[in-house]
Amino acid sequence: MSERLEDKLWKHFFTNARKNYNPYMVKLVEYPEYIMYDKEIMDSYKGKWKEFFKNDNPVYLEIGSGSGNFAVGMGAKYPERNHLALEIRFKRLVLSARKSEQRNLKNVLFLRRRGEDILNFIGENEIEGLYINFPDPWEGNEKNRILQPSLFDLLNKIMKMGGRLFFKTDHDQYYADVLEFAKELDGYKVIYHTDDLHNSPKAADNIRTEFEDLFICKHNKNINYIEIEKIK
Repeated sequence: MSERLEDKLWKHFFTNARKNYNPYMVKLVEYPEYIMYDKEIMDSYKGKWKEFFKNDNPVYLEIGSGSGNFAVGMGAKYPERNHLALEIRFKRLVLSARKSEQRNLKNVLFLRRRGEDILNFIGENEIEGLYINFPDPWEGNEKNRILQPSLFDLLNKIMKMGGRLFFKTDHDQYYADVLEFAKELDGYKVIYHTDDLHNSPKAADNIRTEFEDLFICKHNKNINYIEIEKIK
């Protein structure tokens, strides 16, 4: 008897068997054009993502893409760019792929991968920009934040000269902390920041995440935004 797809995928992602499987795990295979979950295949494209997209357009990376509203919006708004989006949750990946398929996007790919693995599948000077939208502020455990000085050691390897990091957060202290440590960064410069994105000159071009919509509709919270450019 052939092995069930559920069992194959579970062995791929996990070590311990379970009676109940996440139903969205199996649906990953329905969207091969939009979801990549095999690490070996991802790693094989290191430094060659333009080959995957079959064009010479710049590559942008998003860490923590949620249900894909931002990635899909970016793909539709900027067809001249390629957008790689990292997400770990099965349901979010499937929802993202469905949205991409509905809009027939050819420049967006969702990777089931964690941000700490970036050097395994992103090559030297391969990306033009990095998007980090509403990461966990880790209150009381700030050393765990994704956006901290050590991240720029990573960007030194994977980001092109003139590339930019784009950061959005509803957490005011996180915003203030990034602006503070950015003053000491070697080779990087804050070129724009605002503590009220939706009432700023950048509002017209802003693509909202699902989390962003929630904060606007339910909490009427200001959104903080920073752009940091690699200058040497």
